[in-house]
Amino acid sequence: MTVKHHLTDLAYDHCRKIASEHYENFPVGSILVPSNKRKYIYSVYAFARYADDIADSPTLDKIEKIRRLGILGEELFKIEEKNPASFRDETKLIFEALKDTIGAVGIPIQEFKDLLSAFKQDSEGMLYENFDQLIDYSSRSANPIGHIVLNVFGYHKEENAEMFQLSDKICTALQLTNFWQDVSEDLKMKRVYVPTDNMAKHKYSIDELKSKSENDNFREMIKDLCQMTAELFKQGIRLPELTKGRLKLELRATINGGRLILKKISEMDYRVLSKRPKLTTFDKFSIILKAFK
Repeated sequence: MTVKHHLTDLAYDHCRKIASEHYENFPVGSILVPSNKRKYIYSVYAFARYADDIADSPTLDKIEKIRRLGILGEELFKIEEKNPASFRDETKLIFEALKDTIGAVGIPIQEFKDLLSAFKQDSEGMLYENFDQLIDYSSRSANPIGHIVLNVFGYHKEENAEMFQLSDKICTALQLTNFWQDVSEDLKMKRVYVPTDNMAKHKYSIDELKSKSENDNFREMIKDLCQMTAELFKQGIRLPELTKGRLKLELRATINGGRLILKKISEMDYRVLSKRPKLTTFDKFSIILKAFK
């Protein structure tokens, strides 16, 4: 084995360990993903996990978060310029694996730049005025993951434009579902993803949100947002049927999981401030079984 191949193997193994440590949040890479493709998913996840940990850090201020995310952007530039020899030691293994993944399956570097821009936006802690701004954020925080997964499975945008459009609907819906699932958790990090115009529409205020008031107006507001999210799932529902093999099963399972979270939020009467809806082990088993039907 050459030194280069040994380093690449070490890099992928490092990314696999990162993924396994955070498996509860791992969006892809389940038993439905073929073993020969998992290493590529692991490398993408390790990159996103590292960047997300910076954006979510409770000890770093906004300026330091932006600085560190900027360094990750510089590492991406080294891949783009085919100059990986100078990767920083701290993230060397992650970027070695990412470089190999990008080359092996043909992922546009822009997908990773978009992800970084979303992490920077999270670090800024901005308020969202309307639903369209959430769609824009999701186009950089979630949609690139869908594109990358399609690339890993051999699908590319030039030949599969409709597939990528449907993927964007599903990934955006998944991102929004995560927002409504985690309203309370996001508040702890001083993040508010509920658009201010939706608050105004339902006569609900940010002060009420911060005080965790689950009054009728709040529940109607979350119901409204969940219904808009459910519509996005419907718009992208054909995506799995355009694919084949295990990816079709993985996509079915992912969509079913997102829709089930919305169902659980509904069953809770949209009281997401006092309880976080989550999938049980039985739910996850059922989702996988349903994907085969």
